[in-house]
Amino acid sequence: MNSFIHMRGVRVDLRNVTILREVNLTIGQGEFWGIAGPNGSGKTTLIRILAGFVPPSRGEVCVLGKPLELWELTALRKRVGYLPQHLSFDEGIPISAMEIILMGRTGKRGMLRRLRGEDYETARACAAELGITSLLQRPAGSLSGGERQLVQLARALAQEPEVLILDEPTNNLDPRAAAGFMDIIEHLHARRSLTVINVTHEIESLPPGCHSVALLKRGSLFAAGSKENLLVSGTLSELYGFPLNVEQRGGHYHIYRAGD
Repeated sequence: MNSFIHMRGVRVDLRNVTILREVNLTIGQGEFWGIAGPNGSGKTTLIRILAGFVPPSRGEVCVLGKPLELWELTALRKRVGYLPQHLSFDEGIPISAMEIILMGRTGKRGMLRRLRGEDYETARACAAELGITSLLQRPAGSLSGGERQLVQLARALAQEPEVLILDEPTNNLDPRAAAGFMDIIEHLHARRSLTVINVTHEIESLPPGCHSVALLKRGSLFAAGSKENLLVSGTLSELYGFPLNVEQRGGHYHIYRAGD
């Protein structure tokens, strides 16, 4: 795999607080990575660097094989699909699911450029790929949490990204919706050859198609590598600071406190 994304010696200081320190991480094109670790370990900051929203205070960052400082950030964001952790809809604003998906096309075209027929076709195709065509004319405020997340995913796909970055995508979903959403991500990764980076505090949600993980602890990279090598009792017990047991069934990892 090519060194598609690369971080070396990355540090981030915000308001005199060190969020990340000396992070070294390489992600190849087409790979599927999970980013995990305790709350406050710097997971969201790490991916916001890659999406061009947070500049590193120190260190080297390359995205899509190009140094971050050489990117024009609006150009970078056209090629990186990003689903933030907190999404909200004002139910008083009459915006439809279709209009939200078209925001992805506006981001790709440019804010001042008029959308064309092909943009509407792309938006409808993304909705069809995710099985949400029936939602296109629904007001955003009437959608369930799972439906909203799929609409936001369709918006990101409408940009035709090369990298898809997800920040706690199943955080507010019930177990069935969460499992269905991650199944869709796994299929998109395989079908579109997307590079996928998924931040999660629920390691169990990582699908079998996610082969690599980066584990963060107190702003530092604790470990990075294959799931098979890192999602083991000893490593996770040290990461989270209390004894854990790990079982693997059907490519999924089940983690529970030792003795339970």
